[in-house]
Amino acid sequence: MRKSSIAAAALCLSVLGGCKDFLNSPKAVADPNAPTVATRNQLFVGTLANVFANEEGGVAMLICEWVQQCAGINGRFVDTQGTYTIDASSFDIPFENIFNGGGLVGLRAVQASASADGDKLYLGIAEVLEAMDIGFAADVWGDIPYADAVGANTTPAFEGQMQVYADLLKLLDKAIADIAGGGTGPGAYDLVYGGNAAKWTEAAHTLKARIYLHQVEKLGNTQYTSALAEARKGISAPANDWKTAHTSATSERNMWAQFQTSSFGNDLVAGSALASIMVAQSDPRLAEYFGKNPQGAFGGYDVSTGSTNPLTISQISGSGRTSDPTFRQPIITYDENQLIIAEAAFQTGDVPTAAAALNIVRARYGKAAIAAPTLNDIMTSKYIALFQNPEAWNDYKRTCLPVLKPARGKSRIPGRIYYGLTEEQTNPNTPASGAQNLFTVRNANDPNACQ
Repeated sequence: MRKSSIAAAALCLSVLGGCKDFLNSPKAVADPNAPTVATRNQLFVGTLANVFANEEGGVAMLICEWVQQCAGINGRFVDTQGTYTIDASSFDIPFENIFNGGGLVGLRAVQASASADGDKLYLGIAEVLEAMDIGFAADVWGDIPYADAVGANTTPAFEGQMQVYADLLKLLDKAIADIAGGGTGPGAYDLVYGGNAAKWTEAAHTLKARIYLHQVEKLGNTQYTSALAEARKGISAPANDWKTAHTSATSERNMWAQFQTSSFGNDLVAGSALASIMVAQSDPRLAEYFGKNPQGAFGGYDVSTGSTNPLTISQISGSGRTSDPTFRQPIITYDENQLIIAEAAFQTGDVPTAAAALNIVRARYGKAAIAAPTLNDIMTSKYIALFQNPEAWNDYKRTCLPVLKPARGKSRIPGRIYYGLTEEQTNPNTPASGAQNLFTVRNANDPNACQ
């Protein structure tokens, strides 16, 4: 694995006066394994920026297309990626960023510094971020370097996906205990919760619930019981949502908004699967998610047919989200937590609890209660709530809901992407691209493709 210099703080906000100096400092490109190259706070902001980029960047955009919340048109790169034409070079940088100075290397430096100072709160928050960073990689790529990914070994072994999940559950238990251990924490350098221990603890429990859901297909429905227990301690109010942070400065804007104002912006439009569901339900979030089509209504491009009347297609540009460069992208939310409760309760036979949790979310958007919901009701509500969120792909791979048809001419929607080309070229432990067929090779937690 190539150990990159600190790529941190792409989203380092202007409220932190030292950020500009950090980015321009020679220390910013020094040894990323040593916590002395920059202050702990500067490193921490960089790792936050990296997590934000995971959740808003190219992989997130690809997933939005593959689950048909979005769609690519006009024959350029988002169009071809949306129909599953990618290779090992397509997401090389996102794979590197999981581990480099803004990723795992930086997080371990923050943790080492916090431990040396006895700041348990700071340590625990950084551990939650590590679980988010590495969990994202395991969800997307499956087996990844982890146990031996930081240190002198430049060709670390790949750890099995299920073992990574087990490691992350233990890490999150430690993080929750550490957060309760006291300390000054990152304070204003924490662009998510301002160092609030209670909010980070809730987010850690929801993240644990997610991981248990990701193991259901492999380990069975007992994982739902664990997910339900964690979600009950998870994000307890919309005010506690984990969101990204942005300003209107060019390099600090919401990445979805940045893309929509680029020359490629009009190539990414609404996906017909999501738009059709939301139109049928008169969902009030339509204008937040999409701009109106030329007919003054909402609709999307159908990738399964490859042919949709252009007058019926909504752009993503012109939406409430992309019109606001400072929009704080939801990463883990109260709505998601309630819908985890709904799914887990439903799958363990507790329909009343499932209905109560589902209807809490429905009521927030003016929708009528469903007394006896189906799993499709629950997962469709979550599919809407998780617009532009990579977690929607994990939900689809687990439940195959809502029902989606693959892109025209393709047999199924892929369940993973290729490892980065740099990793393949520099680490002999990386599976070769030729052994990673998108339609037949699946991650360990997702052995069964949706039909």
